[in-house]
Amino acid sequence: MSTDGRVTLSHCPYCALNCGVGLETDPAGRLVGQVRWKGSPLTGGAVCSKGSTAWEQVQHRDRLTAPLVRRDGRLVETSWDEALDLAAEGFARIKAEHGADVNAVLSGGSLTNEKAYLVGKFARLAFGTRHVDYNGRFCMVSAGSANLQAFGLDRSMTPLSEVERADVVVVVGANVSDAYPVMLPNAINRARQRGARIIAVDPRFGRWVKDGDTALAIRPGTDGVLFLGLLAEVERQGLLDVDYIAERTVGFAEAIAAARPWTPERVEAETDIDAATVRDVARAIATAPRCMILHARGAEQQTMGTNNVLSMINLALACGLPGRPGSGIDMLTGQRNGQGGREWGQRCNQLPAGRSIADPEHRRVVAERWGVPVESLPGVGATYVEILQMAGRREIRGLLSISNNWRISAPDLHAVDRQADELDHVVVIDPFLSESAERHATIVLPGTTFAEEEGTITTIEGRVVRCDQAVAPVPRRSDIDIVRNLARRLGVGEHFDFVRGREVFDEMRRVSAGGPNDYSGITWDRARDGVFWPCPSEDHPGTPQLYTDRFAHADGRARFVAVHRLSPPVDVDRQYPFVLTTGRHLAQYLSGNQTKRIDAQQRKAPGPYAELHPEIATELGLTPEDRIVLTSRQGRSVVPWRPNPSLRPDTVFMLYHWRECNTLTSADLDPTSKIPGFKFTPVAVRRLAAVGDDDVANEVPSDVNDRPGPLEVPS
Repeated sequence: MSTDGRVTLSHCPYCALNCGVGLETDPAGRLVGQVRWKGSPLTGGAVCSKGSTAWEQVQHRDRLTAPLVRRDGRLVETSWDEALDLAAEGFARIKAEHGADVNAVLSGGSLTNEKAYLVGKFARLAFGTRHVDYNGRFCMVSAGSANLQAFGLDRSMTPLSEVERADVVVVVGANVSDAYPVMLPNAINRARQRGARIIAVDPRFGRWVKDGDTALAIRPGTDGVLFLGLLAEVERQGLLDVDYIAERTVGFAEAIAAARPWTPERVEAETDIDAATVRDVARAIATAPRCMILHARGAEQQTMGTNNVLSMINLALACGLPGRPGSGIDMLTGQRNGQGGREWGQRCNQLPAGRSIADPEHRRVVAERWGVPVESLPGVGATYVEILQMAGRREIRGLLSISNNWRISAPDLHAVDRQADELDHVVVIDPFLSESAERHATIVLPGTTFAEEEGTITTIEGRVVRCDQAVAPVPRRSDIDIVRNLARRLGVGEHFDFVRGREVFDEMRRVSAGGPNDYSGITWDRARDGVFWPCPSEDHPGTPQLYTDRFAHADGRARFVAVHRLSPPVDVDRQYPFVLTTGRHLAQYLSGNQTKRIDAQQRKAPGPYAELHPEIATELGLTPEDRIVLTSRQGRSVVPWRPNPSLRPDTVFMLYHWRECNTLTSADLDPTSKIPGFKFTPVAVRRLAAVGDDDVANEVPSDVNDRPGPLEVPS
């Protein structure tokens, strides 16, 4: 806590900007409000409306204060000791009867670095399972996979404070008005006021796009085609940075050969962006003294998401953007700790500090620092969607979930319900009773909120910042305490003897030393003001700008990767003629398990709705009071609708904070990143004709058993 016991410095628990907040407590130790922390990194203490009310969740009337156990189909309160005993006994029984890999762990991208680290360690040492993954599998893995391939590291390369210095800013698939409201719209506007050209690529434009910007209303699913065409056009115009390509990269010949067939005219036919604009945008990017490309979920949450990002990276490399201040290509991480969450080993293919679980040397180092035999570390496991599918086949029977709500956030929710129904033992750790816990949990363990724990977060930029504990946990136990007690009951307590977040952080520093994501020089005290990793020693300043001299591959060179056109596994047709795309509302966060309980946020976004272009609404004969029926190959939802003239007429937009959205989306996956294709679902739209329609409106459509199966992907 702070020395005066009244204001504690921390960071907002929602988006990856991690805006600094001061948490006010009264003399009795109760949280009573927030104040501005003007010295906080990046945003100087500014917060959005959602962040300004974040403190209200901590002592909310809906908080879980005691563990719950399911008896006779109902969740009832029990003691901590009984709940922990039953939780551990259930997992131990499944392991003894069926093997270690029949238990699995699913976690969340909002966890602190310390909890993410403990989740991965717990899965490998306490369960001995290969199957651990997190909900960042639904957002950042395409970007991370592409960055690893191209640059050798998974981190944004240029601080976002540099955006305002750019002469061209390209934003792909991001509504920064709702997703990053405090910092990015302002930075882009300052660049605009300096005379910078702003280029937005999206089927739907947010408030941040202004008159005079270049708004490219791209056909959904064709992002990769656009950037293949831009790369080819940069070469045709003689604007390649040939010295940079020769000195700092490999693989250009193969990449440009794959791009050359994409003439501006062919790009226009695929994307609906006219050929003259393709030529103009290519010239603008290639000739700008400083150019920043920012990409987010619109291009990434597709079954070709990794290829989409690689096509953007190829263009950036061809123009010599990476490694220069005011230039580069940055991925816009979404969740509070989406960056740190994918660094610390809570993914099925990863060990702590960005090490690969398939690399023998990485395995040896981690096993040695954990003090366990290397052969005891399990190998690569299943991803989030695959874990649920395995549950449906009874190949996984026990599930530990922390800060994760699959009944809202996963794709193809009718199938997800059936899959999770097959689990024998489900233990959920969460501050509030989620939809997933309410239906599927065997045991619910009350979790802690952001104000009740200390730890670190790694921001959207790769800056490690510290969150201090403001108040004692409402349920009396912290999440770290829960993990420690479960580990002790499962016989591995000596590996989890932590009480405070800083103790875990000290072990993380030691484990990370010499690794890809080196935190070893970031002390607990230094994290107060924020330090960019890699930071290999305590006298190292940190690394805000990556790749100034070399890339992270062993030879120091970046990799061009040849990208070929991939189409969605299921396209629009006469039965499903529109494309559903999804996104967030400024007032809500993820599944809304926190924000839907805050009155001010709920008033701003009280429920689901769909956006349609006004022309389509007219064709359907809709009035403002009507509701519409959306049908996909996966399910059917009934929602109100709103007009949006900034949306392509062939596209429907829905908020993903409510179940009505992902009832419609499919579980088809990117073959590399295994991200679901949330941004491309063919749907039909009609007016809700009569009250009787409601009886079938949210059921599975009659043709659901005839739809194509999941996209086959390599294991």
